[in-house]
Amino acid sequence: MAERIEQIRMPNGVRVVLEQMPYVKTAAFGVFVAVGSVDETKENNGISHMIEHMMFKGTETYSAKALADRMAVLGDTVNAYTGKEYTAYYGVTVAEDLPSLMELLSDMLFHSVFSKDTLAKEKSVVLEEIDMYNDSPDDLVHELLQKRVFRTHPLGFQISGTKGVVRSFTREQLLNFHRKHYLPERMVLSVAGCFDREAVLWQLSQFFCPEGQGTSARLKQEGFRPDGRYGRYFEGDKAMATGLLENRSKALYTRSFSTVKRDTSQIHMNLVFPGISYLDKRRYTAAVFQSILGGSNNSLLFQKIREEEGLAYTVYSYGCPYAREGLVHIDAVSAPGQTGAVFDNVLKVCESLKNTEISEKTLATHKSLIRTETILSGESVQSRMEGNGRSVLLRGRVISQEENQSNIDAVTAEQVKEYAEQILCEEQMSVCLVGEISGAARRIQRRFEKLECRY
Repeated sequence: MAERIEQIRMPNGVRVVLEQMPYVKTAAFGVFVAVGSVDETKENNGISHMIEHMMFKGTETYSAKALADRMAVLGDTVNAYTGKEYTAYYGVTVAEDLPSLMELLSDMLFHSVFSKDTLAKEKSVVLEEIDMYNDSPDDLVHELLQKRVFRTHPLGFQISGTKGVVRSFTREQLLNFHRKHYLPERMVLSVAGCFDREAVLWQLSQFFCPEGQGTSARLKQEGFRPDGRYGRYFEGDKAMATGLLENRSKALYTRSFSTVKRDTSQIHMNLVFPGISYLDKRRYTAAVFQSILGGSNNSLLFQKIREEEGLAYTVYSYGCPYAREGLVHIDAVSAPGQTGAVFDNVLKVCESLKNTEISEKTLATHKSLIRTETILSGESVQSRMEGNGRSVLLRGRVISQEENQSNIDAVTAEQVKEYAEQILCEEQMSVCLVGEISGAARRIQRRFEKLECRY
């Protein structure tokens, strides 16, 4: 069944993306706000995450317990998360309860009270969350490496913040940050599933674009005029990433080697290379490259290190693209005595992908894998809602499954090889090891220190 996606911008600047899926009995709704840890300073790092927590702690209408009761009636799926470049609030419910879900999230976003007493309690919860991440080698090795390679740039900040800064937050700080960043023009509303179009648009206009909330000064300068009952259609629009983030400085990549001693039976190793932005025209090549390198059980890393050599149970790669820069990570978990061999074999795989063009069979296999993953994900109303919302927020428009797959299908083996040559440069690699640091780790460090930095 063909996708039925509409993109509308309301008079106050709120962007709306709708995808009707009349063959399901559920609906998902999400609000995506262009604010995250990249908008913070060293002095208020963690404030975006703290505001996300406080949204669930009471509004002018409902206490925290009353909010929890309402969420339970809707299916107890209402949730949120804070990223480096945006924050999302969302839920999934049965179709007839979608208006209640939209009203609930609107109330939380615009009418939360940020009680001083509740803030004091919630700080303790966030401090526990910080401890949880620091006690998890999987999370720690990733967070520490990004902090080291991005240095003082906000992209290197931990999303949850640091304990000292979190303890210092005041109600006034949260309110001021909220007023500055939770603006209609920084928001994308995404609905997917079974719903009545006219009813949903009217409800969204009441909850997120009430009468009297006119067009912002910036949009007036751009000559914005609604040409429909609820706003105007747009096929492509300026993405938040290139609009509201356009004054952000580019994060400079700095090579780094770091170790953290932990009393664990395994060593968690993470390698990182400078990558590309999610706005880069090579992003489809990057997706195929990532699948081939370490994105599945059929990837080069998994087949070489786990299946052929039996050196590690866990080994994979993943990308972290941002608006202006990006990273490519390789993660492996092994016994301390195997760490050196794992490291050597990871580099062998990288060299192979750089120096040898992959076969057409391998290329076709991974394109098919990506296609299947995309289609399976698209069966979920929550996945459709999230994908559409993020795409409009970060890229300015929805990229359909057909367009995405067409671009994936166009990727050639030569392009994958060229991309690998550009990305997998040992001279640009950074390393982080967490666990019982062994002689192998020190050997890796010596090798790292001998390389000439050419980045």
